[in-house]
Amino acid sequence: MSPIELIALLALTGWAIYKQTVITEVTASGRFKMAIIYAAVGLAVGGFAMPHTTGAAALLIGGFALSALVGLARGHYTKIWITEDGKTMRKGTALTIALFLALVAAKFALGTLAYFLHIDDGAGFGEILFMIAIMIAVQAQIVFNRAQALHTGARQLAHSL
Repeated sequence: MSPIELIALLALTGWAIYKQTVITEVTASGRFKMAIIYAAVGLAVGGFAMPHTTGAAALLIGGFALSALVGLARGHYTKIWITEDGKTMRKGTALTIALFLALVAAKFALGTLAYFLHIDDGAGFGEILFMIAIMIAVQAQIVFNRAQALHTGARQLAHSL
C-alpha cells in the first residue's frame, strides 16, 4: 500500500468513526450513501483483483463474508430511538466503532497471512474499501429494519392505548 493510499485509508477511517459518533436520522433514501461512497472510491482506485487461485478466492470471499458479519453486529448494536416528533435517530456505540476498527485490522491480517502463505491475492486499497462498503451497507439495512420495527411497535402501542 502506497503512502497516499494509507493516508486516504486513515482519512476515510476517521470519517467513518466520526459518522458513528454523531446522531443521524434513519431514512430509507440515504441509508446506503456512505457505502456507495466507499465502493465508488474503491472502484476509482482500482477495485480489487479477481482471484486466480483457490487460496486467493478463499481470502476474498472470507473477507467479504467477515464484512457482512461485522455489518450485522454493528447494525444490531447501533442505538436507535424515536424522537417526540416521530423521527427515527441512530448513533453508533463504542462497540460499533471497535468492530469497524477490528474489520480494518482483520483485512490487514488477511493480507499478512496471504504474504506468509505465498498467496498472490492481488489485494490492495480498493479491496479494503469494498470490504468497508459491504459492512456499512449491511449495517445500514439492519438499522433501517430495526427502525421500521420500532415504528410498527410504537404505532401498535399507540392504538392499544
